[in-house]
Amino acid sequence: MMLRTGKQYLEALNDGRDVWVGDTKVDNVATHPLTRDYAQRTAEFFDLHRQPELQDQLTFVDEKGVRRSMMWFLHRSKDDLVRKRKYLEHIMKHFVAASMPRSPDAQNYMLVTYIDDPEPWEKASIGADGRGLADNIRNFWQFAMDNDLVVAPHFVDPQADRSDPNAHATSPALRIVKTTDEGIVVNGVKAIGTASAFADYLHLGVFFRPGAKGDQIIYGVCPANLKGITIVCRGSVVSDDPVEHPLASQGDELDSTLIFENVLIPWKYVFHIGNPDHAKLYPQRVFDWGHYYALVRQAVRAELLAGLAILMCEHLGTFKIDAVQSRIAKLIAFQQSTYAHVLASEDQGFHTPGGLYKPDIQLFNWGRVYFLSHMGAMIDELLDLCGRSAIMFPTEKQWQNPQMRPWLEKLNKGAFGEPYDRIKIARVIRDLYLTDWGGRISMFENFNGTPLATLLSLTMKRAEFTGNGPYAEFARKVCGIDIRRDEASEYNATADYAKAQDTGRAARPPVQAAE
Repeated sequence: MMLRTGKQYLEALNDGRDVWVGDTKVDNVATHPLTRDYAQRTAEFFDLHRQPELQDQLTFVDEKGVRRSMMWFLHRSKDDLVRKRKYLEHIMKHFVAASMPRSPDAQNYMLVTYIDDPEPWEKASIGADGRGLADNIRNFWQFAMDNDLVVAPHFVDPQADRSDPNAHATSPALRIVKTTDEGIVVNGVKAIGTASAFADYLHLGVFFRPGAKGDQIIYGVCPANLKGITIVCRGSVVSDDPVEHPLASQGDELDSTLIFENVLIPWKYVFHIGNPDHAKLYPQRVFDWGHYYALVRQAVRAELLAGLAILMCEHLGTFKIDAVQSRIAKLIAFQQSTYAHVLASEDQGFHTPGGLYKPDIQLFNWGRVYFLSHMGAMIDELLDLCGRSAIMFPTEKQWQNPQMRPWLEKLNKGAFGEPYDRIKIARVIRDLYLTDWGGRISMFENFNGTPLATLLSLTMKRAEFTGNGPYAEFARKVCGIDIRRDEASEYNATADYAKAQDTGRAARPPVQAAE
């Protein structure tokens, strides 16, 4: 079996990596109070795959007869994709109520585009001088699988003055300062990544921005403990009381900035360098897999939201009130509609250049648009249904006080379940929606990959949604408007372009990533 143990993972974290969490320098990520809880969750992830009763759900046997984690499973049919999604759902529901969005299966999904179609990364490179970058991709994928590695993506560059067209070219973004026979020497920063302090390797990439120079176009990986790399994490929002904070005490993913000070990255870890035109197309394809994953996670989060509303209203005795049921129905409709986008994207999927079965990009992106557009209102609905119960409940010490306990039991007695059940429900609701830890999760959902405004903008750049697309064509027929020959020719050309775009064979227009 190529299945890592949690103990092996924790031991690997003690490798001399340079990590800061807020003002604190962390000596060992596996044991430090600011990082150990999340490290333990990740270790639990690996051990979970070794449980015999979960073997069929969480692992697969490859063509060579080796049993591996399903996070490495490459789906070549719709049935394969459904199997992978059920695996993802199992992991999400097991770990921190789907509020651990950068678990190893999520991180590693971003490598799929490379192994699906390695050749363009090599052919489009400028300055690699025929060093076999496609083989680097194949070799690293095999190495990562064989060692069950965690590879954390860092694609976002520093925010720059958008009023200055030269700002990106002169920013402190990571760039190549020298190439040698051993590798590329890089200097600069990658502005943000998630759970990088807990990764074995760092996955480097670029979202194209106008003004980007060839020396800033770098795709590849490097060990997290490579000399010259500093992982600078924001201050931790983890809570230290597992009773009062059942979710927030399970760890903090610690979004981080990477600082590279003249770091030598060996050629074997380089996937592509030097070509801004290549960066206009491929990074979005890399993150397509992450965006599908995000929608699956959002459907699970919506399911939990509806379930919490049902539990709380049952306990409060309001569940059977017609007006309350109609409000809970909104939450259930929210979950069902989000999940419908997951199923539709799988049903309308297509095959990639490398033969993988990929869910329909537009459908899972529209699903993300739907979720992001409505999630805030749905949280408000839940909190309103809770009334004071979302914030007014006793602490554990108050509950255990023999003088207060009888009064607190009467105060929290409900129509269904025990008085302490209401407190348990309220603690989870507070952690998810009324704490710094929960606020960070909401922030992550809003800005993960592409925020709502960018999602809408990118969608409307597609040919089928223009005045020459099929929507407008249908409306013209209803209105009795004839399309001119030149317009028809333009439509045919853009339709072919859109189709090629979906299979990854056409260069997309330049896209400026959100900051």
